[in-house]
Amino acid sequence: MVIRRGSNINTDCILQLIKLPDLLSVCNALFGFAAILFVLEGESALKTALVFILVAALIDGLDGLAARTVESSPIGKYLDSLADMISFGVAPAMVAFALLNSNLSYTHVEVVSAFCGAYVVCGMLRLARFNAKTVPQTDFVGLPITGSAIFLAAFMLMTIELDFPGYPSLLIVLMGILCILMVSRIPYRKIRDIRILITAGIVVSALFFFYAFYLPLFVYPAAIIVALTTVYICSPIVPRLFNRDFKGMHRR
Repeated sequence: MVIRRGSNINTDCILQLIKLPDLLSVCNALFGFAAILFVLEGESALKTALVFILVAALIDGLDGLAARTVESSPIGKYLDSLADMISFGVAPAMVAFALLNSNLSYTHVEVVSAFCGAYVVCGMLRLARFNAKTVPQTDFVGLPITGSAIFLAAFMLMTIELDFPGYPSLLIVLMGILCILMVSRIPYRKIRDIRILITAGIVVSALFFFYAFYLPLFVYPAAIIVALTTVYICSPIVPRLFNRDFKGMHRR
């Protein structure tokens, strides 16, 4: 990452501070904002909102790639986190609330509100801890909010399209698990392999293409995204469980 020297955030023109990665962060935030607007349109537009969240995640990946390869600005890290809060914190929580609220009775509104609010708070805490770190780290501490939102958006997209029975309760449980993982101290590897990033980009692009042309095939890329993110979410957890069981058997 290359940072321009000699700049003063307080006196320089804001347009002089903005670099290519920052423009991608702005696009990320705009897609997240558009997703929120689609939520306000009603239940019929929820799928579009979820697709926009996934597109925002694709742009966020390009943002990170650009920040590592071209000149970065002193406001880039903070701008990226603010965009992530909109696209991967607020937007998924609003879609989940709208989806659950339309499928549960009014007696459950308080429960749905609590879980959606907890998701926003945990995502905010996760981003704050990431920005507050003073030493460069090779791994993430806690599940990244982007990975959480990608899984949640793809899962909700599948449930809406396939109309899974009993999915409201499962969605609430999954949101609770994601909240715990985001604020946990479990280390998650940073994915910087260009081959993985290209593959993920192709899958999301295929989903967007199929959805844009009203092709029901978009459910297959969504299923692939759910599978891949599930593997990532479980990647640091499963080995720990096996090691714990192995140590327990060894002590016996």
